Amino acid sequence: MKYFVSADIHGFFDEWMSALKKNDFDIDNQQHKIVVCGDLFDRGRQPKQIIDFVLAHKNKIILIKGNHEYLMEEMIERNKNNFADLSNGTAYTIVDLCPEWQVSKFDLKEIAKETGLEEVLSLCVDYFETKHYIFVHGWIPIIENCCLYDADWRNARKERWEKARWQNPVDMFRYEIYEPNKTIVCGHWHCSALWHEKYPEKYDEFGENENFEPFITKDMIALDACTAHTYKVNVVVLED
Repeated sequence: MKYFVSADIHGFFDEWMSALKKNDFDIDNQQHKIVVCGDLFDRGRQPKQIIDFVLAHKNKIILIKGNHEYLMEEMIERNKNNFADLSNGTAYTIVDLCPEWQVSKFDLKEIAKETGLEEVLSLCVDYFETKHYIFVHGWIPIIENCCLYDADWRNARKERWEKARWQNPVDMFRYEIYEPNKTIVCGHWHCSALWHEKYPEKYDEFGENENFEPFITKDMIALDACTAHTYKVNVVVLED
């Protein structure tokens, strides 16, 4: 099976499709599957196109739940937005999905149901695992107080997965918290931070020498291209 893996699309549908096409993804090829390591929405302005694509091809797509999916669920559940929802772009995703006649009413639960957003969120899983790879958003759950690997992470409770979605892969690289004999594929934190962490004399986190290409080692693959900044979605093709 070939997995076409991306992360942190953040509402940039055209950029996502362009990256898939560039990597020769074929929607009709039964050996091709898409994996998204979280954060489908917020910041970009094409959430409806993403929803329609995912629902039309949901048998071809594996969705990992990111921190922005969590934020969206929280906002929908309370049926109103707060300041954090504005700063994170979550509220604007709903605005982009909101039919004109609903603007004054702004019933988040109704909009999520009618537009298919609710169904997309229901498809998200904490992680996906193959023989050689583990796909997550931030990282696998760790032993937090001492920042150590937890061999029993697959049995972590919901609360620990919610924290893991916010885990910074740069810290995991720094402390070498990996899954033995597998590669963890993640998003959540811009690749430039990892390139800068490994080669500070060569790369800037942001600036003239920034690098948002996928960060790949034998233990981890990080994919967040900081799309709202670069207008680029990273896709790597993994066979397993």
